[in-house]
Amino acid sequence: MKIHHLCLAVVAGSLALHAQQPPAPAPAPAPGTGGETAPATPEEKPGLKIRGLSFQLDAPPAEVFVHDPALGGKIPGVKLDVKNYLNHEFNLQPSQAESLIFTKSADAASIKDTASVVAKTKVPANLKSGIFMFLPGSGKAGDTPFRVLVIEDSKRAFPPGSFKVMNLSPHGVRIQLENKNFDFASGETKVIEDPPVGAANSSAMKAFSSANGQVQRIGSGVWPHPGTKRSLQVLFLNPKTEQVEIRGIRDVAGEDF
Repeated sequence: MKIHHLCLAVVAGSLALHAQQPPAPAPAPAPGTGGETAPATPEEKPGLKIRGLSFQLDAPPAEVFVHDPALGGKIPGVKLDVKNYLNHEFNLQPSQAESLIFTKSADAASIKDTASVVAKTKVPANLKSGIFMFLPGSGKAGDTPFRVLVIEDSKRAFPPGSFKVMNLSPHGVRIQLENKNFDFASGETKVIEDPPVGAANSSAMKAFSSANGQVQRIGSGVWPHPGTKRSLQVLFLNPKTEQVEIRGIRDVAGEDF
């Protein structure tokens, strides 16, 4: 009899302990099944990725905000970082704009204030990401103090391992890489994919400009192969010397756009 009562006590104690155990937490709902989804990363958000680049500017704009005039002042401007180099960082303009206005203020009303507007530009159709190069304005009365040149920087338009050469000068230019010639008319942009290389995986470079039937050597040096990165090479007229010059800007974000 004592053994029977002892067994009943053990069973009852075991049941009591089991009843005191907290219930197991419910499994988290899988994304897309009605539960909360993880916040979208910047790459998943719609809009336009913008990298601001300053070129030939003695005094770049101190603070710049991007506005889409088609939004009718519904949202404030997006702050844009304008740098003299290119890296992985970008600013996201949330709309697929056809044109953009750059001002000194986030206030949407600033697009109508001529004292606040620093630049305007058209946006190429279906552009997803771009380098927005800020250049000196024309200096003409009524024009904005800066110009903006839009450079598509997708992998398709600017592949890793390539040189993107932009001739902003008024003259034709020939660039010679390892004795292979690449010609650029005034205003022309071309991509040199898989550039020829010599020793140390670099290209011996010579550059010549042509004006009024005369050819002038404007530079020489060595261009290292960009590898998995990219290199933007800009030809421009130095307003002080009136000579065509070339300047390279390395884009370390070669595989990110």
